Amino acid sequence: MTGLTDPREPYGHAGGRELGRVLVTGAGGFLGAALVAELWARGADVVATDIGPVAATVDGMIPCEVTDFDRVDAVVKEGAFATILHCGAVSGPMVMPDRPLDIWRINAGGITNVLEAARRHAVPRVVTCSTSEVYGDRSGRVDETSRPHTASVYGASKLAGEEAMLGYAREHGVDAIALRLSWIYGPGRQTPTTLDALLRATIAGRDSTLPMPADAYTHYLHIDDAVQGVMCAATAADTGSRIFNITTGLGVPMADVAETIMGLYPGVQVKCGAPNPAGRGIAEIDNSLAAREIGFAPRIALVDGLKRLCAALEDTARL
Repeated sequence: MTGLTDPREPYGHAGGRELGRVLVTGAGGFLGAALVAELWARGADVVATDIGPVAATVDGMIPCEVTDFDRVDAVVKEGAFATILHCGAVSGPMVMPDRPLDIWRINAGGITNVLEAARRHAVPRVVTCSTSEVYGDRSGRVDETSRPHTASVYGASKLAGEEAMLGYAREHGVDAIALRLSWIYGPGRQTPTTLDALLRATIAGRDSTLPMPADAYTHYLHIDDAVQGVMCAATAADTGSRIFNITTGLGVPMADVAETIMGLYPGVQVKCGAPNPAGRGIAEIDNSLAAREIGFAPRIALVDGLKRLCAALEDTARL
């Protein structure tokens, strides 16, 4: 469960819209599950969906494959939703890298199916989850006006989803928003990541050597802040923009991440690759537009987020 469960604490700016009945797609995934938990904690009327095998293992979850338009349309039609939070997608470039066509069908095709169903059944607000990976292999500072430069089929599929969203908004009046989320971490993530492997090794007392340069920038976003970003977008009354960066803003060098982890576990060594000033990556993914228009501001410092994640991993290791 996220840390934003006080019903007296509103999201975003004052005077926002009511959520009404909410559909969460991909509710068995990392972000989707956290959103469902937060919505339940606040007493919202929520319908959760995911693919068949996942949905069958979670009480109350409805099977719905986002690549199946007829099924998506039926769920949206029957639900009379005021808000759709679309998290049903491949969650990162490390997932299914050898299945590019499936990545495209799920990410680009799935979002289009959701948007079409929202158009047909007049859903007042759709929030879709894109990624900062659309900026690709760049350096310096980027914001929402920066030209995308995707470096993977995953990033390209997410960018295509953004373009579909803009088309449905401009041509068909669908009130939709895309969020460029950076690298989400925290308790509950199931897909493998470099950070997860590093922390598990550290907790077990093993030294690690990372393939990334010491000065390469990272953009870790705690799951609580990711949930906050989605909810700010869902409850914003009106926005002048339709695409927002949901990030911590400034990047953190990998060496600083390693130092933080070694500070939590003295005696364990974490080494990084040699510095590479020519390829440090993006130094800042500006989030000021999200602050101005939807009231988003990250709250979880990296050291605090890593402490929470390590505590959760330690608990799991003891089971």
